[in-house]
Amino acid sequence: MAWEVYTRQVIRTGEPAITITKMGRIALNKFASELFESVKATHVLILWDKEDFKCGIRVANSKDVGAYTLTPGFKGNGAGFSAVTFLNHIRYDWRVTRSFNSEWDQSGQMLVFSIPKEHFGSSGDLRQPLGLLKRSDRLKAAKEKGELLPQT
Repeated sequence: MAWEVYTRQVIRTGEPAITITKMGRIALNKFASELFESVKATHVLILWDKEDFKCGIRVANSKDVGAYTLTPGFKGNGAGFSAVTFLNHIRYDWRVTRSFNSEWDQSGQMLVFSIPKEHFGSSGDLRQPLGLLKRSDRLKAAKEKGELLPQT
C-alpha cells in the first residue's frame, strides 16, 4: 500500500482575512476579529465600492440602520455574520467558500478587501442574474441525486 500525504486545506495566516462561506456568511479570522475587538465593536456595517470591487466592513453601533451583529466564533477564534442579502445584492457567487486578504483602514475604522471580478455571477457580469442558492434547492438536488437516506 502506498501512503499519501494529506495536504491541509486550511491555511493559517498572521494577517487579517475574510472568508465568504457557501452558507452566505462573512467570517473574520482571528487576526481580523481582534481588530474589531480592540475598538470594542459589537456591530458592523458593510460598504461596497462597485467600481473597484472592494468591500469594507466598518465599525458601527447597534442603532445604525443596517448594522450587522458581530458574532464571536467558537473559542474566540474569529467572528462572523450572515450576509446573504448583501451577497445577492452585489451578485456575488457564493456557491463556493473563498477567502480574501484584507487590510485595516485605521482612519475609517474598517477592514477592506477586494473581490476578484470572476466571482460575480457566472461570468463576472454584474448585470447577470446569479441564480440564488436556497436551502430548498439543495434539498431537492440531494433528493434527485439519491444522497438522502430514507427516513424510518
